[in-house]
Amino acid sequence: MKRRPPRYPNKLLVIGGLTAAVGVVLLLATLGPLALPLGLWPVPVLAAGLAFLYLGYVRGRSARYVLPGMLLTLGGLFFLLVETVLGWEAFPRAWPGLMLVTGLALFAWGMSLKPKARTAIVVPGLFIAALAVLLLPFSLQQQRGSFAAFVGRWWPLALVVIGLVLVVSFYATRKPNR
Repeated sequence: MKRRPPRYPNKLLVIGGLTAAVGVVLLLATLGPLALPLGLWPVPVLAAGLAFLYLGYVRGRSARYVLPGMLLTLGGLFFLLVETVLGWEAFPRAWPGLMLVTGLALFAWGMSLKPKARTAIVVPGLFIAALAVLLLPFSLQQQRGSFAAFVGRWWPLALVVIGLVLVVSFYATRKPNR
């Protein structure tokens, strides 16, 4: 039986060279001779996330690449927004954005799984994302009134949503009758 040549024989050389080059640039930036735009530090995080998503979706590798890809991509976008548009003084008010990143990442990862395991990941992801969307206007002080008054008035809606999620989960995981 003849052995196939490796698909990417120079993989370690390329990864090692790129890592060393990035290290040299960062070392020069921290020692002072090279000035980097520090507000763009989330861009490599975003690029790494897109690389993971490429491996998970386009190259059809394993679904295990999707969750880190979504977390790095959405996290990179969030922190890029904080660095360039919002500013760090707004970060204490924008914390539900991190919840939204987590919920959307779980949702995307769950959708890449088999249907039987999908519900166990998608439902919590949607719940976390919905909770973040609910908390964001209060955190950014865009909503009149307090969060306690809002919850006191609208809490029965949570039961409706939970019931609908359970019904949809039932139909999503049910095997069709033949």
